[in-house]
Amino acid sequence: MRSKLFNELRTLPKFIYVLAAIALFGLSVGAYRMYAGLGATTNLSKAFPWGIWISFDLSTVALAAGAFTLATLVYVFQFEDLHSAMRPTLLAGLLGEGSVLVILLFDLGRWDHFYNVFLRPNFSSALLIVSWCLAAYALILIYEVSPVLLEKSRWKWLLPAIKRFTVPIVIVGGTLSVMHQSSLGTLFVIMSPRLHPLWYSMLLPVFFLVSSLAAGISLVIAGATISYWLLGRSLKIKTIAKLGWFLPWILAFYLVLKFGELIIADETDLLFSSGMYSLLFWAEIVIGAVIPICLFAFKRVRNSRVASMLGALILIAGIILNRFDVTWFAIKPVAGQVYMPHWMEVAVMVGVAAGLVAVYSLVARYFPVYEETVTYQRPSPEKSLTAQPALPGKPAAEPGAVAGD
Repeated sequence: MRSKLFNELRTLPKFIYVLAAIALFGLSVGAYRMYAGLGATTNLSKAFPWGIWISFDLSTVALAAGAFTLATLVYVFQFEDLHSAMRPTLLAGLLGEGSVLVILLFDLGRWDHFYNVFLRPNFSSALLIVSWCLAAYALILIYEVSPVLLEKSRWKWLLPAIKRFTVPIVIVGGTLSVMHQSSLGTLFVIMSPRLHPLWYSMLLPVFFLVSSLAAGISLVIAGATISYWLLGRSLKIKTIAKLGWFLPWILAFYLVLKFGELIIADETDLLFSSGMYSLLFWAEIVIGAVIPICLFAFKRVRNSRVASMLGALILIAGIILNRFDVTWFAIKPVAGQVYMPHWMEVAVMVGVAAGLVAVYSLVARYFPVYEETVTYQRPSPEKSLTAQPALPGKPAAEPGAVAGD
């Protein structure tokens, strides 16, 4: 038994050990934060009670939206050709929501009283719906991911009962996720004195919801190509192209809402007269919407693994910048006080992110996460330089791809 375990550990990819070491260090710092308190381990203050951890949370929640988006498309709107992306996307969503819960625990002043949000709810708090929806949706994701964990276990007899209720559970999960994504924007509706007008809007809940749809789909597209390189498993290129088709429409709708609100509020003069805030706003718009629209509008880009991945990563960068703008960069200083994160805050955040990727990689290695995806053989260096010649009327095959891609 020991020799088998030792041999298995030797065969693990080296990057998992690196991620595990980073995660262990970050979580050790987090344990010290719980012992020493926020004052000794963070640069948070009354002027800036939220810092880089809340920016990380909102970014991660947006990226995790691929789970409810894809589940709704497949089970409610019957996009069966996207079903092969369900398992890896649901797992990413579950681990993303789980990492948010971990960071939130570190972010609480009295983390040891976290249960009071359920036992003694404050119904006048905007955080209540966020907390309840986050916890409830995490349970929904556990239910949706459970077939992956049970399929090769002695508990697989539960699978028929679980699958019987999948559709109603997906509908409930989608409803909770819509409430969750939009309620995060609601948190900042009450911050009109602090949040710059280029970002402040009564439509912030809608902005957060719509942008999260694009972010979630982008993570699925980018993850498909990364898993193609690292694990030799991926989605079919036609599935990636189908997902990419949605992005220009979602982002165009987002831009109409964003600029329409500025026009109605008569704040368009701020677009070029707000100094650094104007630069941040335009960087967010160009990176997170304009460039991805221009890329994914072309079929050639959607049908290319590398091009679609680059487009998805650019979009993700823009969405992350938006969440950091709303939660940090566009918050006006109070009495000259500025916020820069303590190194321990950064260590905890990086550690949780590394742990997320490490756990995902291990689950994908030992459980049938990619069972419905396509297997690829790693091409030799000589063959990787050239793809197979295309047949008349058909595109060239990707190097190492199996038949049927």
